[in-house]
Amino acid sequence: MAEGYKPTSGMQSAARRAIKLKEQGKAKGAGTAVGWTRAGQLARGETLSLSTVKRMYSYFSRHEVDKKGKDWDNAENPSNGKIMWLAWGGDAGFSWSRKIVNREKNMKKSLELQEVVDEIKDILEDAINPVDTVVEISDEDLVKSTDPKDEDQTDEEISKTYESDNEDEDKWSNVEKACWSGYTQRGMKEKNGRMVPNCVPVEKSYNEDEKPKKEMKKSIWDGAFLK
Repeated sequence: MAEGYKPTSGMQSAARRAIKLKEQGKAKGAGTAVGWTRAGQLARGETLSLSTVKRMYSYFSRHEVDKKGKDWDNAENPSNGKIMWLAWGGDAGFSWSRKIVNREKNMKKSLELQEVVDEIKDILEDAINPVDTVVEISDEDLVKSTDPKDEDQTDEEISKTYESDNEDEDKWSNVEKACWSGYTQRGMKEKNGRMVPNCVPVEKSYNEDEKPKKEMKKSIWDGAFLK
């Protein structure tokens, strides 16, 4: 959850004064819609987001030079620059926003410093306890580790969503099953005294009318000879 920041009473007073000067007609041409929206938020004591606080600090940093302008200290008819300075929370708002922004910067620096410290610790650890055993995992091993067919698994464990088109063929389980990823079902086969789906690799599967006429090849999946 994001943090919110509550304006101080001094900021509220400054914003209310700016609004009052505007109501008195002494703020003609002063500020923008954004500035007066901010004055309303501060006057009501609304909680502000960090991004809003950063914009406040940015405003004050840019307009601090306005303090050198004419009528800045004119209590009865202050300059537009002074009125908008009040609208954004006045000196109290400047100090408040600066503290919050600096705190955020310091927190970020602390996190970055901690990352450097952790990196140095890792380097020292490697120097004190150098690696003496190297474990290599080949691409072939990675493929094997993700092979969908584990010889120790049963067809029930591998096949999870199979549903036969032939209800009689499905009597072997009467539960939805499926061939594993990369394989397709070609009929049924007998295994351990019951009928199960005959799953073959997709790239090696073909329709009956596409079978070679002369070549004899033995399937390692069902033990049948294909012609």
